[in-house]
Amino acid sequence: MKPQIVNSKMNKLIIKSRIVKLAIFVMSAFMIAMMMGNLYYRDRVYITDNGETKEMMTSETDVYAILRSAEYTLGAHDLVTYESVDESTAYITIYRSFNVNVTADGKTTVVPVIGGTVAEVLAKAGVEIGEHDTIDCEFTDTVYADMTITVTRISYELRTNETEIPFEVEYVDNSNMVIGTENVLVEGENGVKTYFVKETYQDGELKSQELALESVTKDPVNQVIERGTALGVPYAKMKNPESLKLVNGLPENYTRIVSGKATAYTAGYGAKTASGRLAEIGTVAVNPNVIPYGSELYIVAQDGSRVYGYAIAADTGTALMEGIIAVDLYFGNSAEHFGDSCDWGAVYADIYVLSEGSGR
Repeated sequence: MKPQIVNSKMNKLIIKSRIVKLAIFVMSAFMIAMMMGNLYYRDRVYITDNGETKEMMTSETDVYAILRSAEYTLGAHDLVTYESVDESTAYITIYRSFNVNVTADGKTTVVPVIGGTVAEVLAKAGVEIGEHDTIDCEFTDTVYADMTITVTRISYELRTNETEIPFEVEYVDNSNMVIGTENVLVEGENGVKTYFVKETYQDGELKSQELALESVTKDPVNQVIERGTALGVPYAKMKNPESLKLVNGLPENYTRIVSGKATAYTAGYGAKTASGRLAEIGTVAVNPNVIPYGSELYIVAQDGSRVYGYAIAADTGTALMEGIIAVDLYFGNSAEHFGDSCDWGAVYADIYVLSEGSGR
């Protein structure tokens, strides 16, 4: 029986010895681990993610290793900050990124951010705002997840449009021309009026138009036409035919009418009249007691078939003083105009006294 007892004691001693050795080994390993920093959790870390804070102990010194060990997953645009307040305490904050949509120029750009203002997001998206462009929010607004910033491009164009200004027609009476005849003195030209229209575009689409200015850029040139007012082509033509107003071929204004036979005569070169005037086409012989020298006259055949025209009373003669004829019309020098005087012959005419002469 003793060997059994001895053997049992020996077995207990052996087992106890093994336990002690194992404990010593474990303690040694623990001490080594402590010295290596693997098992000694010497740092306290506070991790904040989306406003939720978690506390943990770690022996890691790398921020991302700490987050991996705590099973935090980071996005490509997330931001992590690390702050150590003392040798054993640190704070890690995770700022999660979110998307902001920027719509401009016909496309939408997704901008990942962790915060900021509308102005900062636009800058990050590379979208510049023109002088007249608008956005649907304020530049200083704080952005948020899935926010959409819409940029509207505003542009203005000044368009010109031209229209013609029709010319007008001016008529000038000409007592040297026959009724029904006309002559264009000045060709008419249309003018130009320019309209300046302000057009407003939103994102390239025309939204409104308004007249900004209208201006006559070219004045029209009126057409000037002279038209005849005489019953026939006057033999004695006026230098300023528009100065004599004829109505139906006869003077509108006169002092009196002297009617009688009108004859024609010619004279040599340089001939003078009884009043001292040079004899020329447009000077006529009268009875100065009836029609004083210097009187302005308009002479036309009573039947309207012939028109001597404007004349000055400047000469006289026996037949005139005796009352046989009322007026003798000078047709020019004999060498050139004798035939003209013969063609006139003698006709009954009306002598319109336009103004009374002074006798000279």
